Amino acid sequence: MIHLICPNPAIDRTLLVEDFSEALPNRPYDVREFAGGKSFNVAYAMDFEKPSVPYCIHTILGGRNGAYLQELALKKDIQLQTTTVDINTRFCNIIVDTKNEKIYPIYENSFVLDAALLKTFTDQLLHAIQPKDMVVFSGSLMKGMPDDYIAQIQAQLKGQEIRFFVDTSGPALVEAYKEKPEVIKINDEELCDLAPDFSFNALADYASFLKSEAVAAIPYFIVTLGSKGVIAKLNKQIYHLSVPPVHAKNPIACGDFFLGGLVKYLTLEQLEDLDVLKKAISYSTANVLNWFPEMKQADIDQINQEIIIQHL
Repeated sequence: MIHLICPNPAIDRTLLVEDFSEALPNRPYDVREFAGGKSFNVAYAMDFEKPSVPYCIHTILGGRNGAYLQELALKKDIQLQTTTVDINTRFCNIIVDTKNEKIYPIYENSFVLDAALLKTFTDQLLHAIQPKDMVVFSGSLMKGMPDDYIAQIQAQLKGQEIRFFVDTSGPALVEAYKEKPEVIKINDEELCDLAPDFSFNALADYASFLKSEAVAAIPYFIVTLGSKGVIAKLNKQIYHLSVPPVHAKNPIACGDFFLGGLVKYLTLEQLEDLDVLKKAISYSTANVLNWFPEMKQADIDQINQEIIIQHL
């Protein structure tokens, strides 16, 4: 079982408009609503192709919006384990001006995560995780979680052969790194939080870090470089992958789609490590070609064929 940790969900509402105006009423020509939050985006990517993998999203929901989010998740056959809060689950609106190709994300604030609610959520999570399961932390920690929250979960489950996937930043990343998860996936800015004593100006600098003792105990260490591609340690091999330039429409959730492909295919163990990385970057790139968080198989297949691979 794969456990996706998403205590701070939202109903993501994407509205497509043409030529967004400050003065006049803006009438969207297409509106779609999704169960949202990073883990839900990860799940959408994991569900895209067969075969499927079993997973559960651990989340906190409340009010009519929380019930509606559950309804949206059910339509996608997404399994949830929920903790209840008295406050209505938030909406996040993403206004997309398709004529001028501009994105206006408007995200509501979330509820306050107090100590009692955090304990309830954590106790349910720990009870659900079984030996040899996978646990995926993506995104920043909620306000109210201690900086070492991920590290605490790692420590409490030590000895149970749990595979941890970590995609976070700042102090949470630093603390989780100390517990040596199996997979770290971060971007180049987040890497600077983890390795402030290193300078990263060229691919050789990233490769040198990935070959160092600093990450020797972490089998999979992946750094996304935006338009410059991805550099990754896959066990003891270092690769740089890039794709030809594409016309990106909406970059929101592309990192989550990357993570979804990575988690799924590392879990299945049906592909070689390099092919898993190719799948992940294909998912991420295919997502940016659409106004909504989605992919098309034809795009994935074409991108996969065009990936440029450099063994460092």
